[in-house]
Amino acid sequence: MPGNPFILGITVNDSDGNGIGANIKVSIRNENTNESADKNTNASSETVFNLGSSNVFESGWTAGDIISYSVSYQNFQALGSFAVTDTGGTTKTLTLVALPEAPSLRYFTVQEFLDTYSLPTYDVDNENGIKPQIIVKVGQSIETRIDKKTYRKWDDNAGDYYAVTNEYQTVKYFQKVFWLENTPVNSITRLEVNVNPIGSEEDWKNIMFTLLDAMDATTDWAAGTDGAIALNTTNNQVNQGTGCLNITKTGATAASVLYSKTLGSAFDFTGTTFKIDFYNEDNDELASSGTAVQIRIGSDASNYYSFNYTKSDIGQGGWNTLSLIHDSDDSNAGTTGTPSPTACNYIAINITYASSATTVTVGDMRLDYARFNNQEDVNIDYPSGRVEITSASNHIAEPGTDQFRSTYKQGVSSVPEDIKRLAIIMTAKAFAKSSLQSLNINANEVAGLSSAIQNLAVDDMEIKDIIEINKFPPILNSWKENPQY
Repeated sequence: MPGNPFILGITVNDSDGNGIGANIKVSIRNENTNESADKNTNASSETVFNLGSSNVFESGWTAGDIISYSVSYQNFQALGSFAVTDTGGTTKTLTLVALPEAPSLRYFTVQEFLDTYSLPTYDVDNENGIKPQIIVKVGQSIETRIDKKTYRKWDDNAGDYYAVTNEYQTVKYFQKVFWLENTPVNSITRLEVNVNPIGSEEDWKNIMFTLLDAMDATTDWAAGTDGAIALNTTNNQVNQGTGCLNITKTGATAASVLYSKTLGSAFDFTGTTFKIDFYNEDNDELASSGTAVQIRIGSDASNYYSFNYTKSDIGQGGWNTLSLIHDSDDSNAGTTGTPSPTACNYIAINITYASSATTVTVGDMRLDYARFNNQEDVNIDYPSGRVEITSASNHIAEPGTDQFRSTYKQGVSSVPEDIKRLAIIMTAKAFAKSSLQSLNINANEVAGLSSAIQNLAVDDMEIKDIIEINKFPPILNSWKENPQY
């Protein structure tokens, strides 16, 4: 009925059922005549079409016509349809739902792609539109190509970054510098070298530094009978950081005092060296025979690894670095209970004094800097993934294939605009190729792509320039050159 009014009111809500606001494009189409129209919502999330107006459908409407309506917004869409009656109008509500495939796009959204090239979706215009699912499928393959070309992933993996576990590398003779394959690096858990040659049983040593407790506070530290713990911030008495702990024996009940802490997180001790710094002013306060100092790390106070030091092992009037190597075959190393090496959150030092009557002056015994390995043993540049073993004489790996391995997280906190641009134009270029036929796009869609995308004349130089700027490392053959043994 051309000229006869039929009022179609449409309200657009978000996925929670709330109005989405103004300037959201709503599209309608008369499926019988294939005529279509677009209007934006107002501040109340509403828009109104008069199907009898030539500005909407030039041919108007007839009772029984099927009218489809849709909205596509970012990674959300909604659509519906109804048959026109001979009454004066109807109202419809569109509630946006997430596209099932769209969240898997990491570098751009379906809507950003459509907006870049002023394209409609296939539901709105089946002659010139594109199905969002196809954009996602092609875009995913493009994102993978970008990852491989730049040696990077450019998103934050929902805030948790990408975990890389046991990334192996080949080692040349006396090699000290390694490049992690995925950058930028967010954190490193383990850097391991196999100190045994290929063909023999592997012996992996973790050389990555991990700070367990700076001991700049007494938080969660506890002392056994006769013991006391206090913070010491006197500059010339601190070994590292801003403070250390005074460990003091104040009573005459016990000959041994345990000073311990349960850490806030569990750590993997496998193949690692636990270190803690201990200062002792007067060795006469220590037991003259047997174990004078024992350090512990483990799962709790009943399940731990330990290493024993005698009085003669402890330097007097200075700081001592006490060490315990996981899987140590030293006779002084022991295991109590069944500690889990991959979940250690308990550290302690047990001091056996000359007698139960021994007391210690405040400041004569101190603790500082509990850690795995030494920070100065490895030099790391996180953005580039460059790892240098600075104390190679102690940690150098045996040469051969897969003799160095790393566990780390990589990724960035957001997608740079040039990477987003790169993904969009590479996706557009992919649409222009005949390979789209393998995606079972019908003839109408191919025609739409031909008119909307194939004539874009995507600048190959722009693609090349963005990749060259963002790929890493820019050191060519020195990064992945073939090793010589």
